[in-house]
Amino acid sequence: MTQTLERRDIPLPLNVETRADGKPVIRGMAARYRVRSVDLGGFTEEIRPGAFDAVLKAEGRSVVGLFNHDSNIILGTERAGTLRLSATDDGLAYEIDPPESRADVLELIRRGDVYGSSFAFTTKDDEWTTDENGGHLRYIRSIDGLYDVGPVLTPAYKDTSVAVRSLEKHLQSHRPALKLPALMRDAKTEKSIRRFLRQHGYKVG
Repeated sequence: MTQTLERRDIPLPLNVETRADGKPVIRGMAARYRVRSVDLGGFTEEIRPGAFDAVLKAEGRSVVGLFNHDSNIILGTERAGTLRLSATDDGLAYEIDPPESRADVLELIRRGDVYGSSFAFTTKDDEWTTDENGGHLRYIRSIDGLYDVGPVLTPAYKDTSVAVRSLEKHLQSHRPALKLPALMRDAKTEKSIRRFLRQHGYKVG
């Protein structure tokens, strides 16, 4: 099965510090465990502790640090050692040594215009269940592909890719089948009701 690249933008701690050599470093959290997302298009999700452990041990990984997921605005790379990732008890942390040419990004972070982080990933293991309100809840237990991390302008723990469409099959399987009550309806009305429910993703018994 082809895995889908997903992206999340999250309002997490982000700051610019000065190293001992006088050069700036961007420090932030790309993802945090046990935090419930906003509605991502019919479901919410939480990242479970340890979800990044496997991918951070993987050989040949080469994550890049981007601003706003823009591959034209590179802030650092693992390959060059200008991006460093680490798993913490709270989630996934990162450090970036930005180039001098990206002083504008540093200023935006310092001023508070840019106040969150993002990461792009593929999932190895997830679990679908129902939350306390009867909605669809996804637990991400293991991430096997990590592609970019970095600051974003308007985080809100939202999905910023086509992943929601690709996850629709999980929503379909998680929706309970509806058993329509035996009411007195003519055949045309019955057909219309069933067509409407199927169009909205429900299995009709």
